[in-house]
Formats: sequence, structure tokens, C-alpha cells
Amino acid sequence: MVSGHGRGAAPKVVPPGGPGVCCGMPEKTDLKQAETYPNEDMRPDNPVAESGCKRTAAGRVLSLLGAFSSGGGSMTLSEISRYADLSLTTTHRLIREVLDWGGLEVDDTGHYRLSRKILDLASASTQALRLRETALPHLMDLHRRTGLTVNLAVRDGMNVMYLEALRSHPNYTGENRIGGRLRLHITATGLVLLAYADQSVVEEYLREPLKRYTPHTLADVSALTDFLQTVRENRYAIASQFVVMEVSSVAAPVVGVDGTVETAVGMVCPASQHDPHRLVDQVRLTANRISRDLRERKTTPDPRTVDFNRRHAGLI
Repeated sequence: MVSGHGRGAAPKVVPPGGPGVCCGMPEKTDLKQAETYPNEDMRPDNPVAESGCKRTAAGRVLSLLGAFSSGGGSMTLSEISRYADLSLTTTHRLIREVLDWGGLEVDDTGHYRLSRKILDLASASTQALRLRETALPHLMDLHRRTGLTVNLAVRDGMNVMYLEALRSHPNYTGENRIGGRLRLHITATGLVLLAYADQSVVEEYLREPLKRYTPHTLADVSALTDFLQTVRENRYAIASQFVVMEVSSVAAPVVGVDGTVETAVGMVCPASQHDPHRLVDQVRLTANRISRDLRERKTTPDPRTVDFNRRHAGLI
């Protein structure tokens, strides 16, 4: 099992063929095809071959990594092969190389995910790094005050993606871990981000099937539309038992320097132990503090962020 991205443990990378891994070997037909067309781009069914453009080794790796943005956060070997437009043999070889480098994780069901290492590289951009550094001390304060899971999320297409997650349990593998993705209509952070998205984004999302996970999931277009309007009016969202019956979540928008909302602060709580309405004020206060600090454009990170990063890196 892949260890989670809690702060107490680093992700465990399990190589293909390790204990309990079902990544699978290519079928005989794929092996025969690989022998016939040893170069991936020579296959007649490959559009790259038809265009006459040879895909480089780097291009194949990038296609493999790009498959995760198209196919979702967790995929099997065959799914990666299909989305990357690579044969199973090529996909299997490249996955092994990326696993060895630490760019992927695989669980005991044979599903692959992008690793924390990839997210760290993505976070190296100035905007993402500044956002995390600004938000982290406030997220830490909220986490310490409540003892509950706290996260920072952005919209990635039709999904919500988690940039930061603080939780008391260090070994967590759920989709609301750092780098994980969930559909927008099933989480409080996703609902906030959808509520403040452009109308064209909302209309596109509502045209897609709204999957129901529990009896409480907003799977009706009219109900979801009304809910988004309420979120904009109240400036917070509560998703009570939308994904599983045991969990509820609360979220509030972070307002950027330009006045737009592209980030949300969220909190997850056990549904049987907490009334999410009683957590709203704390979540909104945290989001407002992050918004304020972003407007002030602080050029140096908060000392608490520096200390947190040093501890996470094992420097102290």
C-alpha cells in the first residue's frame, strides 16, 4: 500500500512486480506487436507515424506523465497506455523507469499515481510556491486549534486538486491527499471553486453526468445550481456526507490579489462527531487571513513556514 502524504512519512514507492502489486505484464499480442514494430512511432495505428514525426524518448515520457491529467489521478497500466497513446510494452518500461526515479507511486491494486516529487516540481513555480508559503502558517494554526484535517485546494479542469494537506494521521492514501483530485461537486473545496468559476466552466460541468456517491450527493443539476448560488452568497460551502456517510467537509474561498477566487481552504471532519456549521467561522477566518497576506504581497516567508519546511526536509 502506498503510504500517504501526511507529514509524518514519505511516500513509499513500490516497484512493479513487488509484493502484492498487480501491475501486470504485457499480453502476448502486445509483445508480438513490439517485435514487429520495435519503434513505438512505427506502428501504423499511431497518429504520430501517420504524420511522419518521430516521437523522441523524452516525448514518450512526457506523454506518459500527461496521461494523468487526462485520465485522472489514479490509473492502471492499460489506462495509462491508452491515454498516452503508447503500447503496453513501452508503457511498462517507462513506468518502471519513472518509478525508479520516484516520479510515480503504485498501490497494491496496480493503480499508479503521480508522486509527491512531481508535485514538488510543479510547486516550484513562483505563484504556486508563494501561495503555499503564504497559506501554510494559517493552515497550521487551524489544524492545531481543531485537530482536524485541513487542506488547500485549487481547481484543475473539472476536478479539485489539493496543494497542501495537514492531518493527524500520517499514513493516508485517500484522494484528498496532496496532489490528489476529486470531482468538484462532491467536496466543499470543489463546490467553492466551482461557485466562483467562470459561468462557462459551470455550464460545461453541469453538462457532464453528476455521479452520486451517497444519498446526500448533489447529483441534480437544478439542486447543484441553487447550491452554488448559496455558496456565493454565504462565502462558504458545507458538503455533509457527500462522498461517504462518515465524513463532512467545510470550505471557504481565498481571494487573490486580482479579486478572483482560484483557491479554497477546506476542513474535513467525522460526521458523527462534529457539526460542520460550527466550524464555518474558523475556516472563513483562515481563508480571510490568507487572502489578506496575499494582498500585502509579503516578500519573505513566514518563520513558521521556514521551520515547517526544514522539518519536513529533515534538516532539523
